[in-house]
Amino acid sequence: MKTKSDVLFLGVSVAWLILLCGVGRPQAPADRLPEPGTVVVDRQRGEVILSAKVQFPEGKPCINEYGERVQAFAGCATAAGGEAKMASYFVFLVDVPTEKVFDGLIELGCRPRVHYSIEEGRRRSGLTARTTSADYLQGDPVVLSVFWQNEKGQWVERAYQDFATELVDTGDGKIEKPWTPHFVFHGSGVIHQSGTGCIACPCDCPGGIIADNRFPIYDPKPKVRFDMAKAPPPGTQVYIRIRPISSRPE
Repeated sequence: MKTKSDVLFLGVSVAWLILLCGVGRPQAPADRLPEPGTVVVDRQRGEVILSAKVQFPEGKPCINEYGERVQAFAGCATAAGGEAKMASYFVFLVDVPTEKVFDGLIELGCRPRVHYSIEEGRRRSGLTARTTSADYLQGDPVVLSVFWQNEKGQWVERAYQDFATELVDTGDGKIEKPWTPHFVFHGSGVIHQSGTGCIACPCDCPGGIIADNRFPIYDPKPKVRFDMAKAPPPGTQVYIRIRPISSRPE
């Protein structure tokens, strides 16, 4: 028969066990994390979470130096039934096909509106006197961030655009400014099966599924620089969060 002291001791022991189990294990900034090869679609929080690894695409455009690129900084290893054409360009390499990312955003209610094949995009390229709104990829806006555990076990999260800066020509010279993209979910890369694997492109490129549509398709391209010092070391497990701002019909 247990005495009052035994019960008290047992209660204290359980409390300490619960406390110790939580020590050094900060809670992840998401209710659920995807296992490798899966996608988490969290309807309650309105977000898609992807599993990815960091790689260093040394020598590729816009990595640690200013340049122009159509390839995303975050993309999938596979697309359109095979290896993604642009997999070696990505900093954050996601371990599911681009089609699964597309399906997850659709499931949350995010909708593309203007989408094109790469070939049609080239025909509509550039800012001219004949440019119309149809020459911009369009869809519901999205915001992206990347989070991971550092060497101390702490969770770190950065907005996707915070990894890069932008170089702008003022006429009298050039200035460095924050990268201020306007990301929209157009879905072209999956709808037209481009096979690039790109998720979020730094220009208005129909090869991926999310693009910065501040400018018309392809040109002009922003001059950006991705700072690898802001990303965790190559090989680090990271998670990409995509939150759509879904439109609702009137």
